Formats: sequence, C-alpha cells, structure tokens
Amino acid sequence: MLNNTLKIAATLLIFFGAGAALTQLLDYNWSLQIHKLFSSSVLYVTPDIDLRDRLNKSERIQIGWRNLLPNSDQSVLAKYQSNNEKSLSEQVALSIKSSTDQAYQSALYSTDVVEQIIGQHVSISGYIVPIDLNEDRSVKRFFLVPYYGACIHYPPPPPNQMIYVDLIDGFSKIMMSQAFTLTGVLEKGLFEDHQGTSAYKLNLSEIKEFHEQPDEYRNH
Repeated sequence: MLNNTLKIAATLLIFFGAGAALTQLLDYNWSLQIHKLFSSSVLYVTPDIDLRDRLNKSERIQIGWRNLLPNSDQSVLAKYQSNNEKSLSEQVALSIKSSTDQAYQSALYSTDVVEQIIGQHVSISGYIVPIDLNEDRSVKRFFLVPYYGACIHYPPPPPNQMIYVDLIDGFSKIMMSQAFTLTGVLEKGLFEDHQGTSAYKLNLSEIKEFHEQPDEYRNH
C-alpha cells in the first residue's frame, strides 16, 4: 500500500514538474526553438539535379549583405547610416549633407559588384519580394532584399544590395515578414523591374527558414 502511495506521489510530482517546466519554456519564448528541433527548416529544394550535385561537391560560403558591397561603396554609405545616438538636429544635418554628396548619391544606385564572390557557392539571408507568380500563386521570380519592407514600404536598396532569383518551378511557402536563407551560385547580371534593380543573380538550390535579423550592415 505504501509503495503504491509513493508511486502515485512520484507521478504527480513528475506531472506538475513537467507542467512548470513547459510554462517556463513558453515564458522564455522557447516554443519556436522546440518547433525548429522537431521540424525540418528546409522549405524548398531545386529540381535541378545537376546543380544540387555540383553544390554538394563544393564548399559553401556564408555571406552577409556587407560582403556584396565593394569597399568604396561601404565607406561612403557608412557615413550616412542612421545612428540612434545622434540628436534630431544632427540627423537632420546629416540628411541634408547626404543629399548634396555626389559620392553617396552614386552609391545609392551602384551596380558595382564584388568580383571575388561571383561564381561562388553561397548562403545569404533576407526577405523575399515577389516579382512574378505562377498560376497556382507560387512565386516564380523574386528579389531577395536585406530588410523587411524594402521595395514595398521603403525605397529599394542599391542594386548591389538586391539579388534576383528565377525559379524553375515555384516557391509557395512565402510570408512577406518572414526571413529566409537562400543557398546557390551567386552570379552578376542586371535585372530591372518597376520595384527595383538588382546587380546580382542567384542560381538557387535551397531555401530555409531564418529567425534572426538578416541585415548585419544597416541600422534601421
């Protein structure tokens, strides 16, 4: 009888302990991490078998948006990046100065690329801006951009901060506010659309979920 009572007490302790632990996980917003552990984050894989085989044999480079900018563009853009520590009057003065800085204005429309990363197997994270849809409403062509709202709520980034992608089939799991990591072969080549112009193209192999801030370069 005593043993049964101890077993029941132990079961209750385990039950309530698990409940308390689960509550704590939710309080710390760990539910997302649990979901990531038990579900694959791969959302799309190209049907191009040759491309997949080629990339499986090559080393992948993780790049950020800064890596797409030549050093000359980085220097001039950095002068006018938003800085929350500046006073309102300083920010206004900086904005006025930027409007008359020819080098800065040129950098805003720069199509210069970083030659060293052209043809490389890369991964880069950003937001998808659809250009063209298939009949089933999946995305056929799109831009990858550094920050949410680019080309839609905000002006487009410079061409060398936008990547054009043209899929063989389509990608249906898009959410405008969701960031994704794209993997493939980075190429250069201008593509123009009413939403913006890109200086880079990506021969896409894979799309994964991304749950952090993809733009490590700008201060929004």
